[in-house]
Amino acid sequence: MSGSAIKILSDAISNALRTEYQKPVVGIYHPSLLPSCLKRQYLIYKRGLAIQEEKAGVFQIGRMFHDFIEKTLSNSFTVKSVEAPFFITLLRGDQLFRIAGRADLVVEIEDKDYIIEAKSIRRLPEQPLKHHIEQLIIYLGGYCVENGFLIYLEKNALQHRIFPVEFDLNVFKRMIGRAAMLHEHLLNDTEPKPDPEKWECRYCEFKSECIGENDGKMGEGV
Repeated sequence: MSGSAIKILSDAISNALRTEYQKPVVGIYHPSLLPSCLKRQYLIYKRGLAIQEEKAGVFQIGRMFHDFIEKTLSNSFTVKSVEAPFFITLLRGDQLFRIAGRADLVVEIEDKDYIIEAKSIRRLPEQPLKHHIEQLIIYLGGYCVENGFLIYLEKNALQHRIFPVEFDLNVFKRMIGRAAMLHEHLLNDTEPKPDPEKWECRYCEFKSECIGENDGKMGEGV
């Protein structure tokens, strides 16, 4: 009986984590993906993305940490919105496309609004990670807010580190440009060349398809 009960419990947990993300919609692009390799984004839009149980568990831990941050900050500050959606509508030639996202929190501190983006991480960084800054800057533009904070939470002990991030118009334009390039590749059915950061290939779902294409970056990482 105990073996059967263990299997039932194990299956319940595995089923909760076994998530297959739907193929995203061409014409709607997301801040969490835009800083990443264009070829990876293209393949996700073409094929969808099945999330392995291990990765799904990491995402679930991230959601739990987000809930912790929301409850903690709401005890001291006014939380104005939680994952409130925004859309930025753009024109490329005669084609309309959108950037759509949901920042973790918009909070009011000393009569000023800030975007909060919480990230669970294995080891606290000394500086905020580039792709997280880029993601947050898209949120700042989308919500028309000047400043935000990246809050890193270390998974092992909930140690934390907070970094301020200011809106940067040049970074914002560059992310808009990436969305436009991705949109054009998807409409024309032309696969872009990979342009990953050094660490990306190690974790990419499609890395076996890129060997020899990305200037020797394959296998490098932080």
